[in-house]
Amino acid sequence: MTYIYKVTVIGVSVNNWQDLRNLIFNGAQPVEETYGGQEGIYTFPTPQTPADLGPLVKVELLSE
Repeated sequence: MTYIYKVTVIGVSVNNWQDLRNLIFNGAQPVEETYGGQEGIYTFPTPQTPADLGPLVKVELLSE
């Protein structure tokens, strides 16, 4: 089973998706990640508890 999270950044550009991922997922390493523009998709083997980075960063669990 895998857990897929979608991260959407609103109104700002992301220069370093890896740094943002580390902040959101407390340094957990995904088994797969894709990102570009204002959206990133991260797949983890275990459930994650994403950090709340306020209204500009939205994290959704897409599937488990």
